[in-house]
Amino acid sequence: MDLEEIRQDIDRLDDRLLELFVRRMKLCCDVAEYKAKNGLPVFQGGREQMILKRISEKAPHGLESASTLLFSQIMDISKCLQQERLTEYKAVQYVKPAESPVVACPGIAGSYSEEACLKTFGDKAKIKYHDTFGQVFEAVNSGEADYGVVPIENSTAGGVDGTYDLLEQYETYVCGRLSISVRHVLAAKAGAGRISKVMSHEQALHQCGQFIKEQELTAVAAANTSIAARTVAEGCPDTACICSRHCAGLYGLEILRENIADSDENFTRFIVISKTLQIPENADTISVCLSLPHHSGSLYRLLTRFSFSGLNLTKIESRPMPPRIKKKTGTEGFEFIFYLDFEGSVLNPSVTKLLDNLEKDCSYYRFLGNYPDMDS
Repeated sequence: MDLEEIRQDIDRLDDRLLELFVRRMKLCCDVAEYKAKNGLPVFQGGREQMILKRISEKAPHGLESASTLLFSQIMDISKCLQQERLTEYKAVQYVKPAESPVVACPGIAGSYSEEACLKTFGDKAKIKYHDTFGQVFEAVNSGEADYGVVPIENSTAGGVDGTYDLLEQYETYVCGRLSISVRHVLAAKAGAGRISKVMSHEQALHQCGQFIKEQELTAVAAANTSIAARTVAEGCPDTACICSRHCAGLYGLEILRENIADSDENFTRFIVISKTLQIPENADTISVCLSLPHHSGSLYRLLTRFSFSGLNLTKIESRPMPPRIKKKTGTEGFEFIFYLDFEGSVLNPSVTKLLDNLEKDCSYYRFLGNYPDMDS
C-alpha cells in the first residue's frame, strides 16, 4: 500500500469518525434536555470516571493514555455543549463612568503612573498621590477616589506581584488598561561625587539589572521611581536614581546615562480600577481570577472551555493561593490561583454563560472586569 492509499483510508475513517461524533453530540443534547427537565447537574463525576476506566481497559497496550485523553476531550466538549444549552443568559448590571473623577496614583509628580493617569483621563481628573499601591486600592475601595491607576506588568520584568495580590484582596474592578513606553535614565544631584548606590522601584531595578551589575552599584528599593528621584534630590550624595527623563528634570537632577534598561523595547502596562463595575461599549477584554483542582489535566480542560466558545486567551498568570482564600475554600497545601485575560464582551451571551459556569464549577472565582484595551 502506497502513501496515497494510506491517506485515502485515513480520510474515509475521518469521515466515519465525524459522523459518529455528530451522533454522539446529538445524544448529548438529548441528555441535556433530560437533565433540564429533571433538575440534574451537567457534570456527574461518577459517570465520567466509569467511562474513562472502561476505555482505558479496552484500549490496546500503549494507547491507554491516548485513548483516555481522547474521550476526556470528547466528554469536555459534550459538557460545554450541554452547559451552553442549559445556562440562562443573564445581563450584566453596571454603573456609568464618573465625570471629572478623582484618581488615586502611586508615587508623586513625575512617576510613570502619573503619565498613565494623564494619558487615560487628561486634564479632567484630579490626581491624588499615594505612597504605595495598597493605599491606591484602599482609596478606591473607601470611595475617597473614583479610580486608581497602578502598574500590572512589564514587558521585561513580568507581572507586578503586589498588584495581583491587591486585586485579589480588594473588591474592585478593572475598567481600563493601557501601556506606557518606559525609557529609564540614571540621574543624580548636580555635582554629585562617586555614585555607589542606585535607588528605584523594584521593577525598575529589575528592568535595569544588567546595567546595575556592570556599574557595580548597590540597588536600593523605593516605593516608586518618582519617590526615589525626590529622595535623591533631597540628599544622598552617593546615590543615583532610575526614573524617567521628565521626572529627573522635575526634581532638578542631572542625567548621567540615558536608556539604561536591559531591553530597548520596554513597556509597562497599567490598569484602571474602580469600586463599581463599569463596562464601556467598546470593552473588548475580560479578566477573571479562579482556582483549579490540583490534579492532572485541570488546566487543559479549562482551556477546552475557552476554545469551545471561540474565545482567545491572551494571558494566564499563576500565583500561590493566599491563606485567606485557602481558609474560605477549605483548601490545604501548596495551591495556586490563576489570573486569566481573554478577548470578549459580556454583551455576548456565550461569554456570560461561560462565566456563569466557571463561577459554579470553581471553588474560588472572581470576575475582575470587562474593559477596553486603550492601546488597540
